[in-house]
Amino acid sequence: MTRAEWTRKAVHAGFGLAALSLRFLDWKAAAALALLALLVNLFVMPRVKGARSIYRDAARRHDAGIVAYPAMVLLLILVFRGPYLPIAAAVWAMMAFGDPAAAIVGKTVGGPTLPWNPRKTWVGLLADWAVAGPTAVAVHLFVSRREPQADTVAILMIGAALYAFLESVRAGIDDNLVAALPTALAIYQMGLVWPAAPELGPFPWGRWAVALAVNAAVAVAMGGLRVVRPSGAVAGGIVGFLILAAGGWGAYALLWTFFLLGTLATRLGYRRKRAAGTAQSHEGRRGAGNVVANCGVAAALLLLRAPAFAFAAALGAALADTLGTEVGTLYGARAFSPLTLRPVPKGTPGGVSVPGTAATLAGAASMGLAAAALGLVPRVPAALVGATIAGGFLGALCESVVTTVASRFGARLDHEFSNALNTFVGAMAALAIAALIALRLAG
Repeated sequence: MTRAEWTRKAVHAGFGLAALSLRFLDWKAAAALALLALLVNLFVMPRVKGARSIYRDAARRHDAGIVAYPAMVLLLILVFRGPYLPIAAAVWAMMAFGDPAAAIVGKTVGGPTLPWNPRKTWVGLLADWAVAGPTAVAVHLFVSRREPQADTVAILMIGAALYAFLESVRAGIDDNLVAALPTALAIYQMGLVWPAAPELGPFPWGRWAVALAVNAAVAVAMGGLRVVRPSGAVAGGIVGFLILAAGGWGAYALLWTFFLLGTLATRLGYRRKRAAGTAQSHEGRRGAGNVVANCGVAAALLLLRAPAFAFAAALGAALADTLGTEVGTLYGARAFSPLTLRPVPKGTPGGVSVPGTAATLAGAASMGLAAAALGLVPRVPAALVGATIAGGFLGALCESVVTTVASRFGARLDHEFSNALNTFVGAMAALAIAALIALRLAG
């Protein structure tokens, strides 16, 4: 921790105190102030003498974190305006105080590193959660003017744990852009479905026991037959257990549909792809990182009791991305930029091709139609099936766009993070389209 880093973290936390002002401001005034902060950090700060002393790289005109922080605060206020503004305030507190705690404790104490990100430590992760949780609770209660409730505290502490984990993920972009919005959406969804004590009823031990037994056997078989790597067998067993227990046999069947179609796409022309240097490593056998990246968001949606079509859209985005990549590398003779549609060299990050895009749409459509056949997506209105397909396609397309934009700014997204991002965007897009459909039908 250098002197400049201490100053940077102090400014980071100090700006977070402004979250308390959301008790007195409406969302429009709060958004205006956040926009002002963003503009200052973008255009004024680089011109102020000595201001770049808190940049991680003083030679650069802009610092990614200093720009991303107010940008994310602005997005939170715009998304969670009105009665949901306390959620924006709570997550703002997580950003302001959890992140500095993780950095300070992680760098000064040290200790074992995280298996998914060797640049961060377990003690930093725990410090992030230990600080982010209580401060989020305090800020939420202050802004909402409510008395402390056990369910509110529990939801915010779970949200802080999710935030700490997402912030620890190796993404390739600033962590302010990674953790805040998914955490806020999870807190919002938990607030909708969190059951009161009398409504809990008996826990379905039998269903969860069956899910555990089935997936333990599947994990052993998949690992023993070397269909996946050992870590993939363990992670797949856990994800399958959660999906079967929380979503039932229909959701579990859709998971297997995704796995089988994705595996076939990977095996398609594997020798040619290996010769060209575009094949999946380990003979196409997936590991834990692949499983979590492609199926983690889908499993979380079921646990949060999100609509089943959002779960289907998340898996649809994952399959669409897989098919688009595998088919595009085989048959896509020419690649294009998804932003300008101009030709780019084959293999350019984010580049798309006509065969790859067609395969992307086919992947999203196959999962949407399979979900409808399995009863996960209501067939009436039929537009809801279309929303599921569109969400999957848009999620896969989003990865190409974000990768292209990131490369223009000199950033390179982590592959697993990119895969998780497209499933998240696919689910959110499906939910947004479904909401528009519901508004149109109601009108």
